[in-house]
Amino acid sequence: KRWRFGTERRWGARVVETAGLPMDPKLILNTLGALDDNILATVMGQLLQQKPELAPGLVSLAVPELTYAPTKAFTEKRCSGTLKKLNPQMGMAYIDCPELSSVFGCDVVVHATQVGAFMEGTEVNFAVTLNDENKPQAFDLQENNTPSMPSMGAMDMGAM
Repeated sequence: KRWRFGTERRWGARVVETAGLPMDPKLILNTLGALDDNILATVMGQLLQQKPELAPGLVSLAVPELTYAPTKAFTEKRCSGTLKKLNPQMGMAYIDCPELSSVFGCDVVVHATQVGAFMEGTEVNFAVTLNDENKPQAFDLQENNTPSMPSMGAMDMGAM
């Protein structure tokens, strides 16, 4: 059976037509599964660079009980932004980070205990992880008076 769906793709369909080409999801999965690990990692890295909005869902599926941040998050994968919307009563604040906002569509949340003595408007760099809602959450805030840190966009997605 051939199924055609406009922009909607359903995994239950035997063949999905995308950009005029018939695509069989099972065939795609079998083909990807047969690839060498290095080639598959490259393909997945390129896919995530083209569609970064897929990353939170994939992380949630791959490592649902991720309980600690890798060391590289503290040293190599830091982001920068401006501290805003401090709300001690709610125990949180937000960081305006254009890089992460473009991927996740929201500001970065940070727990009030991480904010310390920083004030609204302070430029900070921080490590980031995903919270239970697959939204970016900052930790290990530092004032942005240190040498520039590598940006998320400049990082190799395959290393994440």
